[in-house]
Amino acid sequence: MTDMQKIAADVRALMTTDKSGHGFDHVERVCRLAQKLAMVEKADEQTVTLAALLHDCDDYKLVGEEAAAKMTNARRIMAANGVAEERQQEVLEIIASMGYSKCMRGIRPRTLAGKIVSDADMLDAMGACGIVRCLQFALDRCNKFGAPVFDAATLPDPDMSVEEYKKPNRKNDNFINHFFEKLLKLHHLLLTPAAREEGEKRHRLMVAFLRGFFAEQELDDWLAYLENFLREEDARAAGNAADGRQSA
Repeated sequence: MTDMQKIAADVRALMTTDKSGHGFDHVERVCRLAQKLAMVEKADEQTVTLAALLHDCDDYKLVGEEAAAKMTNARRIMAANGVAEERQQEVLEIIASMGYSKCMRGIRPRTLAGKIVSDADMLDAMGACGIVRCLQFALDRCNKFGAPVFDAATLPDPDMSVEEYKKPNRKNDNFINHFFEKLLKLHHLLLTPAAREEGEKRHRLMVAFLRGFFAEQELDDWLAYLENFLREEDARAAGNAADGRQSA
């Protein structure tokens, strides 16, 4: 029988030094969220838990593109803890189909377990925890590259290519811009009904935070930018949904 506690301990040891918002506290929250969604959606809990625990072990932001593609850490941890080969392959397929940069390329999970873990990961990038993680990541970049937390003169680029998005030191990448380039889009990308319900709550909290942030600094142009962005994203999502219904 697979020892989930031992696997969790192995993941904790691997990720304990992360300061970018992708540490073991993030993994634990994703795991809890995924398990709750699995109960609602009637998915295989062991596969969901395994994929949630291992989903960031080989994240390209932490280990680089080459190691991420090989999923070396996830493979090693599962093999060392006696995970059956068939379940290993299912978990690796889930991990390989997760992440916002993959979503930008049209790569999404195919299985119910994969959709649930992907949703849980995206939910943890939203709401109050998402705001804290975003700031944590921005401060980590500030320490590494001298990047600002916010620059009122530098607008976001919400339509950037995936190659541009993945650059480690983009000049316009900062705490506030990241909301427009990723976080405010996530509620439209959730795949299961239970996650979409929770996602709307977390989305509204992020919007309220940004409105307050811009209002306190009397940044009327940024407030207008936010409201226009929200209208355009909702219209784009409605159009995509209509296209999906027509092609079904």
